[in-house]
Amino acid sequence: MSSKPSTLTESDELLHKPDDRLKWRESYYFNWADAKNNVSGFTTIGILPNEKKREFVFLLFIDDEIEVHYQEPPLESYVDDINKMLTDNLLTYQLVKPFQTWKILYTAPKLELKLTWETRFPTFDFGRDSSASWHGHFEASGKVKGILKFEDGTKRSVNGYGQRDKSWGYRDWHQFDKWYATHIQFKDWSCGFRKDYQGDRTDLSGSIATKTGNTPLARVEIETTNENDEFQTPLTSTYHITDIKGNTYTVKSKRLGKKTYLRFARDFQEGYTELFEQMVIMRSLDTGEVGTGMAEYLRTIKSKK
Repeated sequence: MSSKPSTLTESDELLHKPDDRLKWRESYYFNWADAKNNVSGFTTIGILPNEKKREFVFLLFIDDEIEVHYQEPPLESYVDDINKMLTDNLLTYQLVKPFQTWKILYTAPKLELKLTWETRFPTFDFGRDSSASWHGHFEASGKVKGILKFEDGTKRSVNGYGQRDKSWGYRDWHQFDKWYATHIQFKDWSCGFRKDYQGDRTDLSGSIATKTGNTPLARVEIETTNENDEFQTPLTSTYHITDIKGNTYTVKSKRLGKKTYLRFARDFQEGYTELFEQMVIMRSLDTGEVGTGMAEYLRTIKSKK
């Protein structure tokens, strides 16, 4: 079966023509987790042509250490060439085969990481405007292999599963009260979803993926426990998932390690948003199978008048 759904074309892997709204953004995102070798992480590159900048984010969790790379290089001229746009010379994405193979290269003074990301289940198109934070969005589960090399010459293999996504359109975080974005990776199936909360309205998009295809989701209910720290950082979540065929799944997440997460905050006029991104162990409460994944939580905090 093709890894590309009929709703997408190969041009969707490339750059789209931006509209004139300031917060129009196109982004590529990848995550990976290898619980056996204690290596996990995520990375995203965002292009904001109307704000004349790009965003490069790379987080690598190794045992109890964190490697962080963040840059916002200016974008003097927008060019429709991903080979030029998706690199800052330290972090580089390379498209090898649309909807199938990507390479991620990261080089820093203390370490070098080379990853190959291969789609393992068919790509799922979330649908046009399925969330108020994008116009187009698609995701796929993949196998991730690579080598992590340290400055002393030692090496560590990376061999696990991960998720990738691609989004484009108007992107404004603070319009949401909160959202959950989650990736669940097991040997024979995966799940990727996003659930947005805006006042009395909720929007859900995502699917259960296997080698034979995708089944869209009908309902997801989430129970989350938080740490007793200054940020009330999410600690565990239990996901009750139902697809459109009536199949149900119950999965619980906990962090892969003590430090396999990061909090991002963005100010706006009325307050700020905070985003927690965590690499996690996923356990099926139905079968006991243990997998990996990512748990993302966004909250908007309004300033008191």
